[in-house]
Amino acid sequence: MTDIITIPLNRLSLWKGNVRKTGVSEGIGELAASISAHGLLQSLVVREGKRGKYDIVAGQRRYLALTALAKDGSIAKDYPVPCKPANDAVDAKELSLAENVVRAPMHPADQFEAFRVLTDEGATPINIAARFGIAESVVAKRLKLGRLSPVLLDAYRNDEIGLEQAEAFAVTDDQSAQERVFADLPDWNLRPDTIREALTAEEIPTSDKRVLFVGVDAYREAGGVLRQDLFCEDGTGYVTDTALLDRLVSEKLGTIRTQVSAEGWRWVEGVADLDWQALSRFSRLHPEQALSDDDQAELDRLTAEYDELSYADDSDDAERLAVLDKRIEELNESGRKWPAETLALAGAIVSLDRDGSVSIERGLVRNEDLRNANLGLSGGADSDPEPAKRTGLPDRLVEDLTAQKSAATGAELMGQPEIALAAVVHCLAIRSLYAGCTASSCLELFPRSFTLQSSLSAPDACKGFIAIQQECDHISDRLPGDPEDLWSWCLERSRDELLDLLAIIAAKSVNAVQRKGDKPNACRLVHAAELARSLKLDTGAWFSPTAENYFNRVSRAQILAAIDEAKGEHAPALDKLKKSELAVRAETMIAGTGWLPESLRIAANMAEPVVLSEAAE
Repeated sequence: MTDIITIPLNRLSLWKGNVRKTGVSEGIGELAASISAHGLLQSLVVREGKRGKYDIVAGQRRYLALTALAKDGSIAKDYPVPCKPANDAVDAKELSLAENVVRAPMHPADQFEAFRVLTDEGATPINIAARFGIAESVVAKRLKLGRLSPVLLDAYRNDEIGLEQAEAFAVTDDQSAQERVFADLPDWNLRPDTIREALTAEEIPTSDKRVLFVGVDAYREAGGVLRQDLFCEDGTGYVTDTALLDRLVSEKLGTIRTQVSAEGWRWVEGVADLDWQALSRFSRLHPEQALSDDDQAELDRLTAEYDELSYADDSDDAERLAVLDKRIEELNESGRKWPAETLALAGAIVSLDRDGSVSIERGLVRNEDLRNANLGLSGGADSDPEPAKRTGLPDRLVEDLTAQKSAATGAELMGQPEIALAAVVHCLAIRSLYAGCTASSCLELFPRSFTLQSSLSAPDACKGFIAIQQECDHISDRLPGDPEDLWSWCLERSRDELLDLLAIIAAKSVNAVQRKGDKPNACRLVHAAELARSLKLDTGAWFSPTAENYFNRVSRAQILAAIDEAKGEHAPALDKLKKSELAVRAETMIAGTGWLPESLRIAANMAEPVVLSEAAE
């Protein structure tokens, strides 16, 4: 098997007995490019076949690459291929096995260094990519790894580090820094993310909210240098000029601060980072709901249309739903008015969210300003670390249902003044006696009582709201007509009378309403559930689901799920009813069962955050 002969390519054929069956066609394009650029570096091993053909015992991938070159016209179909005749004394299958088993593949580190040498000798990445039939991005990565410190390449060859760790070290070209981190980090902590963090400690990743806020293009236009990490699939790079980035962030935040200041706030600050501990140093005031009759009528009409389209059996009018959602949000925002006295007392902080978007916290009051103004404390900032969980119901319906629960909780609170007193004391003490505490209260103890009307679809039909209003009307007849006389009047009242009055004040301030964007496990809503449990609140005594207040506002699937939960598996005949008929039937069937939407239920475990959800469609 020492003589080499040339055989025309079109007289060669694959031998069916070749032992290599898997991955035969992988990388044929690369191999073809290499043969085109460098020639066939290793002869094929053949033996005589039938009809003047030669079967390829060893070298089938080289043959496939040559065939690909002939197909695209790079070489002739009868291209002379150097071949070695197989020794008849040795079994052909054994030769095939020897070629695939005995040979040792080149270590990747050797490839990396070889590519680096090619560029050192003048080859360009584009030329290398063409000659080896690989993508330029692959060449760039191999060159990057080829420039690792020799210490790291040897560690890779000796299996002291893996490929992912080598790629992490390649985040910088500073070989001394690579060696220092390799020496400093213990073996158990040589994770790729740890390596990258150690090598980029003075830099900022492009995923940082400050970079997202300013924008990579703006940073570069200002003269900033950006270094890419070729081995991060998400395209992460690193900002090297942190001072420039901070200046750009400050300037952009300053522009937004000016816009917010024009709203009339007493003060406006801008910071990139704002955590809940910082917010806990402020009290919070809230806007009033002040929609005109026309706007409220439009809001009710659009909300009804949105609900109908959302839960219609065959509705797919996504474009119309988007228009309705935008207009509903505009009306809700326009209905939130900041009173002049609040603007004169409170301020706002402009900060950045994790995704680089702008967050504006309005209505914040410094405690010293609050004391000077002799105002009661608010419930503080809710600590909402987890993302909101959608309920599957329209936002307006969730708001209405949780307003029902707020009213029911307040109405029940009036009859239990001891708990009302505890709730008020909790609300006041949590802010004044626990510095830096991020907990909150559901009691909205402001100069103005919390208003439920804007969240209730039908206030006149809400039992809890009516009960609170009636008690307020009754107590107003007993209070002195002149507010100047209120203090002396209070001094003359008995403890029981004051507790009764305090319970009414607490009842008016209960806010367990979950509006669009509110997080179900916010401290305020968690505390609302704990208060309801302490009251042993039976929400069903204050609210009963009807076609009007619930079933017409959810999907057919949710109506049937409610019936199944309350009564067991529903009869097949219900599936044939129109939605309006099914809603009326559901009201009748569920009446007296005690079934309530989950938004109105009181969780039993006080240790866990309350997460409101509805049956999936």
